[in-house]
Amino acid sequence: MKHIKTNIITFLSILFFLSPISVSAQQKNHPKNYFRSPVDFTITLSGNFAELRNNHFHSGIDIRTFTTGKKVYAIADGFVSRIKISAGGYGKAIYIDHPNGYTSVYAHLDGFNKKINEFVKAHQYSKNTFEFDLNFKKDRFPVKKGEVIAISGNTGSSAGPHLHFEIRDTKSEHPLNPLLLGFRIKDTTPPKIFNLYIYPMDSLSSVNGKNTRQKFPVTYYNNSYHLKGDPKVILSGNIGFGIQVNDYLDNTWGKCGIYNMKVKVNDSLITDYTFKEFSFDESRYINSHMDYDLNIKEKRRIHKCFKEPNNKLSIYNHFSNRGIYNFKAGMKYKIDFLAYDTKNNLAKLRMYAQAKNPSQAFKQSDFNQLLSCTDENTFEQDELELKFPTNSFYSDIKFKYSRKVDSTYLSDIHSIHERTTPVHKYYTIAIKPNRTFKNENKLFIAAIEKPGKISNVGGVYINGWVKSKTRVFGDFAIVQDTVPPTLKSRTNFKLKNLSVRDKISFTIKDELSGIKNYKGTIDGKWVLFEFDAKNNHLFYKFDKKRLLPNRKHDLNLEVTDKLGNKTKFQTKFFW
Repeated sequence: MKHIKTNIITFLSILFFLSPISVSAQQKNHPKNYFRSPVDFTITLSGNFAELRNNHFHSGIDIRTFTTGKKVYAIADGFVSRIKISAGGYGKAIYIDHPNGYTSVYAHLDGFNKKINEFVKAHQYSKNTFEFDLNFKKDRFPVKKGEVIAISGNTGSSAGPHLHFEIRDTKSEHPLNPLLLGFRIKDTTPPKIFNLYIYPMDSLSSVNGKNTRQKFPVTYYNNSYHLKGDPKVILSGNIGFGIQVNDYLDNTWGKCGIYNMKVKVNDSLITDYTFKEFSFDESRYINSHMDYDLNIKEKRRIHKCFKEPNNKLSIYNHFSNRGIYNFKAGMKYKIDFLAYDTKNNLAKLRMYAQAKNPSQAFKQSDFNQLLSCTDENTFEQDELELKFPTNSFYSDIKFKYSRKVDSTYLSDIHSIHERTTPVHKYYTIAIKPNRTFKNENKLFIAAIEKPGKISNVGGVYINGWVKSKTRVFGDFAIVQDTVPPTLKSRTNFKLKNLSVRDKISFTIKDELSGIKNYKGTIDGKWVLFEFDAKNNHLFYKFDKKRLLPNRKHDLNLEVTDKLGNKTKFQTKFFW
């Protein structure tokens, strides 16, 4: 019998070490010496993998280039599998499939090598479009390791010149942490912890007698972090934790994301998650992983160390009771927070707490309706209808609604719950106008971000209602857009000769519904205008192969917004 017990204990011990609690046991055997660097200079980063961003995890690393025009190299043999060009997002991007089952992605490019550039421009002219997304078979554009494939830039939604670089699993399309694949990036700098947040998880729980999230600044001494001022912390009931932490790499000032987070209570592991891989389909769960409320209010990005019931992220190795710990009265607790980067540099915060029974059940605020986080939900009022699909929320919502009259809009302002509560899926919103309007085709639902600032949610007028879809809460009303876009030349067309210029440029904007499309012709023929959406910059680069030189030309430009309002520009120029 004793021998059987010993075998059982041994078996359970093996299961423990093979369980998801062990990060190292889950590591895939990614190649370490297969890929070369995508650049020919020492890599320093301005952003890294799974860094917390608005509504998504960062899916690659951002390599600092400081300027545009740097050569970008294929990291291994393979073939160009995709080219995508857009005014926002990744801008100009190229994807290369490699024979070992990985795909490399290079984004925010200024352009491509000569062969690919010629194909890209020919395709744009054949389809009369700047933006496109094409996939290729392996024999169309084969590449060799170390071949120049592109030039770095600042296109799309880039905040400054850099190369956004990714490695994905080709089959699943999951982005992988490039820092696990052998790229030489110096990092001896540990993460830095700034603040600890403690959350009462129900009406019977409290932090220092309060039933709201509490912030505790931290300080560093004796090789670890501690609560600043060594405050007394008394916890009651079910408690969750959140931590404001960034990683930093050598030779760079930029904030980066951590790799692994662990929380232990009295040396017992309650939370463990690792950023090594994720699916694009689950990236929006970041709004549950981080404290969405603090991100909206203060632009602070906090890693929550507990999991909401409907958060389906796959990064989590282990949770005990979803990372929510029940603190029992009369006991003392030691709580450790361990933040690691990919080089195993560690930032550790240790705190101590006492527990006692809550003195009362805290009163909860009033609400209109309880919305299930997993089921379908509807909410109806006289001039508002909302329909939420299954799995729209991360936790059940105590839904609040109010409305107010505002003559600025064609409907009342409908305050739909709270902007600081995240929504995972698109839901249907229908608002009934209660003021007169001239053209139903010019109506849209606007999200009112603040007085005088709105964003277009879209909308179609159907049977007396304007209907659309959105995945945010906040204030909404109906707006009519009959105002055409603005179009202003950046080029001085009064110059007699533009031959010394390499391009003509315009600023285009639409403050209401937004820009939908644009079309430019010279001498009656379509020409390639490129659009940099973040800077409202529309430009045409003179093309010696397609535009006859040393003569006068007729330019026509038309810009259309999303409600069909148009602005036209015509002029003559010599080139």
